[in-house]
Order: sequence, then C-alpha cells, then structure tokens
Amino acid sequence: MTPMTRAFACSVAVLTSLSWAGCGSDQPLGAQVGQQVPLGDSPLALTRDAVLVRAGDGFVLAGLDGTMVRWGQLSSTGALSTESAFALPEQPATTVGGQSLGPLFAVSSKTAPGDQLVVAMAVLQAGSTDHYEVHAWVHDLGSLLPPTLQVLGTQAAAPTSGTVRLLAGSSPNGARALVVWGVEGQLAPIQYRMLGADGALVGAPGKIYDDANPNSLALWNSLDTTQNAPDLAITLVEPPKQKDEQYLWRRFQVNDDGSIGGEADIGLDVLEVSDGRIVSTPTSDGYLLAWQNNASNGGTFFANLTPPPPDAGSEPLNNVSTHQVLASSLYGGYPSMPKLAWIAPAGYEFTIGLARPRGLEVLRFDIFADPRGRALYLPSVSGNTGPVSAWVGSDAVYVTYLDMPGASSQADAAVPTGSHRFLVTVVSPDELR
Repeated sequence: MTPMTRAFACSVAVLTSLSWAGCGSDQPLGAQVGQQVPLGDSPLALTRDAVLVRAGDGFVLAGLDGTMVRWGQLSSTGALSTESAFALPEQPATTVGGQSLGPLFAVSSKTAPGDQLVVAMAVLQAGSTDHYEVHAWVHDLGSLLPPTLQVLGTQAAAPTSGTVRLLAGSSPNGARALVVWGVEGQLAPIQYRMLGADGALVGAPGKIYDDANPNSLALWNSLDTTQNAPDLAITLVEPPKQKDEQYLWRRFQVNDDGSIGGEADIGLDVLEVSDGRIVSTPTSDGYLLAWQNNASNGGTFFANLTPPPPDAGSEPLNNVSTHQVLASSLYGGYPSMPKLAWIAPAGYEFTIGLARPRGLEVLRFDIFADPRGRALYLPSVSGNTGPVSAWVGSDAVYVTYLDMPGASSQADAAVPTGSHRFLVTVVSPDELR
C-alpha cells in the first residue's frame, strides 16, 4: 500500500470514531492538551468571533460584539485583563458577492507590546460603487476616548473584478501592525502599510510586485499574513504561467520599517491551489504550509521545505515534499470539509488543526502523509464551538474558542447562556511514546 493510500484509508476513521480506529486504537495521541484555562464570562470572553493576536510574551484578545469592539490583554497562562470597548465608528463595505471587508484586528505598541488595537476595514468611497478606502482605527488600551482614524490607501474593484482580499497582522513583538489588500485575478500590485505607535504610518506605501515593470506582475490567490515567527510576513500563491510550471507559494518578510526583507518560495507539486484556506509556519530550518483545494479531486494538502545540508555542493536545492493528507470526499464533499485552523511542526512530523462542527480535532502526520498516533479532540461540553483562533509558537499551539451548549452554530445567533471561552495549549512531542 502506498503512503498516499494509507493516509486515505486511515482518514476514514476520523469520520466514524473518536479515534483513528483503522490505524490502531492503542496508539498514543498524536498531540496532547498542555493546559486548558477558562477565561471567565466577561463580555469580551463571550464574544463569539474573538481572535488571538500575539503581543510580546502574551496576546491580545479582540472581537466584534454587535457594533462594539471589545479587546483586552491575555497572558499565555490565560489571565484576561484590562478589557476595553468602543463603538465601531463605521461599518465595513460589503462586496457584490456578500463579502464583508472587515473588521480585522492587529496591534501596535505605544509604551508596551499590544497596548494599542488596530481595526482595519474597507469602506466605499463617497459616491462610488467600485472604489474602496482602506481605514485603520486605532484605540488605546483602557481609554474612554473614541479611536482615531488613519486612511491607508485605496483599491478599485468593479463588480466583475476578482475577490477583494483585505488582511491584517502584527509583528510578534506587538510593536507594528500590518494591513494588506489587493484583488485576485488582476495583474496589479498587492498594497500594504505598516503602522506604529498611535497609528503613525511607518515607511513608504509598500507593494508586492512592481507596477512600473509590467513583466513583474503576476496573478495570485490565497493572500495571507503570518506572525508565527520572529518576523512578520505576507504570503500568497501564484498559479503557473505555463502548463509545465508549478503553483508557487511565496513568502515576503516585512521588516519593522515596512521594507521587504527575505523571501522564500516553495513549488507545489499539485494540480491546483484554488482557495484561500491556507495556513503556514516556519520551522527550525524551513517552512510548513497546508491548504484546502475545492477542485473535484480536492482535499487537504501540505508542503514541507527543508534547506539542503551544508555539504550539498555548489548549487544546492531545497528539499520540498508535497502530499494530500485528507480527501474532501471522505467528508461528503468540499463544502462539508472542516476548515483548517493551523499547521505546526512536531519534531520531523507535523500536526494540523481542523475546526469541525463538533469541536476542534488535531491530527498528526509524517512527511509522507501517513497518520501518526490517534486524533486529539479539544475539550467541548456539547461539541458546539464558535470560530477558532490559533497561534503557533515554538513550544505549543495556543488556541481559543467559545464552547456553547446546544446545537446552534449560526454566526448571527445569540451566544447561549452557559457558554464559556477557553484558552488551550496543544503540545506535540518530537516522538510518539
């Protein structure tokens, strides 16, 4: 049986049991819960879509509760403090296809990591139906004053344009916020701005691709930001320009002054990368990424890049492995496939987190896409969790979600009484025991 076939066969057990039955129920768990901390029942803790943003040694937890933005500082041990709230001064634009362009959350530093929240969104320019302004609202932790506005740039997107992408991220030290935007399917630059203390713009307006050189422009999809490393980065996927070329994942490091630093590319040996569900993280010596593909032969894929050894010769090449680990057909088709939450290294193997309707599931694979150990299911009273937010660190994956009684998981439904938010750390030993 080939490695790919073994991965598929064992994956069926994920759908029918709380263990990898086909892979040996006596195997150890592929990952473990390091700690599970309830965050209390404050309005912020009970905000359904609250997200984790790394800020120095801890985090900021932020979310939109109706028309109120709620946020506060969260330690890595689960202490939630200095909760703040303010009314969102304006509503983000909604595209023709129903896509809301914000709000998105990042942080900057005034006197301490993450003591300012940056809320990014796009709004229609006055009198226009196809031109957006990108806004950033900046609020001080604990302040009773309204947030201040910084206009970052504009984006043209007619109804016939591709999908508008707007993202926000932060440097891991919590000092800088990054806002990125562009339109898929256009031969035009991706734009970005870096913000520092008090929302001050850092450096010149940034671009991925040079519109002064038309030959440098490329189509792209799966735009993302990542802060799971010592640096902040913009990532994307370029489709092949010719039939004999590969899809290319590209990573652009963004320095604290807003300039582009190092770059990394991974050629993806797959037929298609066609959706924005992509997660990535650096490893000790390379990069890991996973994505989900909505093609007819779609599913969940991963790629692993490791650099060549020091004695590899004068023209060494990176070692890249690409495999499919789960087929969407096992879930009844792509629309029912659980959304990727993260990918994280586990020694020479890796784990992925899947946000399933009954709760979070953590699966472990080796670099040949073979399952390793039993699946871990994160704690949930009734198997009804809200949106999942995760940050991949060097020691653990930090995960937060709202655990809700009952069966309702509609995004616009009221948070039911008896709900609780948790901060969970997921650890994956280098070797299974």
